[in-house]
Amino acid sequence: MFAVASLGLVLTAALTGAATPALAQPVPSGPPIRLFPPPERLAAPEADPGVQPGAGRVLGDPLNDPLASPGPSAAPLPLTPPLHTPSFDVVPIVVPPSAIAVETLGPLDPDGDGPLAGAAGLGNDPWRGIPRAEVLALLPELPTLTPSPAVKELQRRLLLSRGSPAAAPGEPEPARRFGALRVEKLAAMGDPRGAADLAALLPEAMRTDEAAARALTDAELLAGPLDCAAATERAKPFSGPYWQRVALFCRLRAGRIGGGAPAEAGPMGDDLAFDMLREQPGGDADFLRVAEAMAGGPAVRPRSLKDPSPLTLAALRALQAALPPDVLTLADPARPDPARLAAVASNGGTDPATRVTAAERAATALFLDSRRLEEAYRAAPAKGDELLRLKDAAARDRTARTRALVQQAMLAAMGGGRRVELAGLALELLDPPMLAGPVGAVVADMLDTLSPTPDAAALAPAAARLCFALGRADKGKRWHDLALRSRPTAEVAGLWPLAVIALGPPPGGGALGLAGWLDESLRGADPEARARVAGQLALLQAMGLAVPAEAWRRTADPEETAPTPADARPPTADPALWQRLAEASADRRVGETALAALLLLGNAGPVGTPPAVVARVVGALRAVGLDGDARAIAREAAAALAG
Repeated sequence: MFAVASLGLVLTAALTGAATPALAQPVPSGPPIRLFPPPERLAAPEADPGVQPGAGRVLGDPLNDPLASPGPSAAPLPLTPPLHTPSFDVVPIVVPPSAIAVETLGPLDPDGDGPLAGAAGLGNDPWRGIPRAEVLALLPELPTLTPSPAVKELQRRLLLSRGSPAAAPGEPEPARRFGALRVEKLAAMGDPRGAADLAALLPEAMRTDEAAARALTDAELLAGPLDCAAATERAKPFSGPYWQRVALFCRLRAGRIGGGAPAEAGPMGDDLAFDMLREQPGGDADFLRVAEAMAGGPAVRPRSLKDPSPLTLAALRALQAALPPDVLTLADPARPDPARLAAVASNGGTDPATRVTAAERAATALFLDSRRLEEAYRAAPAKGDELLRLKDAAARDRTARTRALVQQAMLAAMGGGRRVELAGLALELLDPPMLAGPVGAVVADMLDTLSPTPDAAALAPAAARLCFALGRADKGKRWHDLALRSRPTAEVAGLWPLAVIALGPPPGGGALGLAGWLDESLRGADPEARARVAGQLALLQAMGLAVPAEAWRRTADPEETAPTPADARPPTADPALWQRLAEASADRRVGETALAALLLLGNAGPVGTPPAVVARVVGALRAVGLDGDARAIAREAAAALAG
C-alpha cells in the first residue's frame, strides 16, 4: 500500500483524469481564488418541509455544508489540495471537455449492428473517435471473471450497443472481425443469450470466425439448454470433430438414435458416429463414454473428471449423472472456470457438498443467479446437530457449506431472537466481493423476512451496508435509519459516505455530516484506516460532492513530509489506460471511456481496485453521461470500504 500521507493527494489527482493538459498548470500563488460566487450570492435551496429554515446548515462553511452545489468555474484549476494554506472554496469535480480534434477516418466497420440502441446502450455513436484497430486490440482484454455486477452490466451494454468504430484510411481487413470479437467476449463472460442475440444480427461475421462460433456454442452448452437448431446452422461453414460431437449430442438429446440395437451389437447399433469420432485424433473420450450412455449403453459413473469439456458436462447433466468431487479442480484460484462450475452446480445428480461449493464459486463470479444458488444451499446436508452449533462452525469454517447451513437454519427457525441471530451470522460470513452479487442477494432475501425494529437493531449497520451494495436503496435506508436511531455513533459513522452515494446528499449533510464522519473515522486511526477514509473522500468527490481541502489535510499522515505530485498515477494503474481514460472522457468519447474504465477495473472490480483508480473511473464515466454506471461502481467500492 502506498504512503498514506500522499494518498489523499493521489486520490484527488485521480479525479482530474478527464482534464486536458492545460489543467496540469501549477497553482498560482497569492490569496485563494474563489471559483464560484460567495455563499450570500447563491440561490437558496428549496426548503425541506420537515426542516426549520436554516436548521442544521451553516451557509458559507464548507466543512459543515460539504454538499453545497458550487457555481460555474471561471477557469479550470487542479482539484488536488494546494501545498500552502488551503482554501475552503471547492472545485467542482466534472471538468469541461477539451476541444474536439478533427481527424480523417475511413469507412465504418460493417459489424456495427447490436440489440441495444440509444439510451438502452451507450448512445447513438459510442465508438466515435477511436480507430477500429485500437478497439480490436483492446476488446479481448476485457474482464470475464469480475465479481462486480456494475462492471459486468456496463460491459454487457458496451458489447451489445449498436455502433461501429471507423477504420483508418487504407487500413487492411483485420484478422478477426469486430462483431465476432464482441460475440466471443459476451460468451466468455457468461452471457450466452446476449451473445446469441448479437450473433443473429451479424451472420457474416460469424460465418468466418470459428473461434467465436465455438465460444458461443460452449457457453450455451454450459448454461443449458443448447439451441440445437441454431447450433446446427452455426456449424454449417465449419467442419471437424468438435462440430460432429455437437451434432451427435443434439441427435442423442432428441432421442433419434439408440435404444433399438441388440445387446451383442453394442449400444451404438448401426450408427457410425461413435466409431468415426473414436478414430479421430484429439477426441473427447469422456464425452464419448457419456454419449454411449445417452444412446442406451451402460450407465456412466465417472470416478475422476478433472478437466471435462462443455459437451461432457452438458451430456452428464442431461443424464442427471453424478459428478466426482475432483471436478472441483475447476475452482482452483490459479485457473478458475466459473462457467463450467455453473454447469456442475446445475446438475441435480451431483453430490450436494460438491454442488454447493461449485454453485457459490460460480455465483461469486456472476455465472449463477441467486435463485439457483439458494437451491444449492438448501440441498447441502447437515450432520447431527450442526444447525444448532452454527456460531462455532462459522468461527472456524467460512466456506460455502457453512453459509448453506445458516440458510437452512434460518428457514427452520421460528423464534424472532433466533432468526435475528442467524441473520447476523449470515452477514458476518459475507466477504466484500460477495456483497453486491448473488451471494449477498441470498442474505438480503433472508433480511426481508425480518422487520427493521429495535429487536433487530444489532443487525442494522451491516444490513444497511449490504442493501446499499446491492442497490436496494429503500431497504437500505430503513436499516440505516434504524442504525442512526439505536446504535452508537462510532458504529454507524462508517456508513455515511456509502449512504450519501446510494441515496444522494441529505439536507445539511445529515445527522453526522462530513465533519462528524471525519471526527469519528479519524479518531485514533492508524495509517490503514486513514487510507480507507481518503478512499471514501475520493469516491464522494468523484460523485460530485464538494470536499474541502481541510478534509484532505486531515486524512494525511502527520509524519509524512514529501507529498506526491498532483498528477501522480497510482503505481498499480496501467499508465497507457490511465492516460486513455483521461483523454477519452475529456473529449466525451463514450465507448472508449467505458472500454478504458473496464480495463482499469479488470477482474478485481471496484472492491479489489485501489480507490484512486475507482474514483478516476467514476469521474470519467460521469463526464461522458454514464451517471448510473458511475454510481453503481462507486456504491460497490464504498460498501467495501465501509466494512
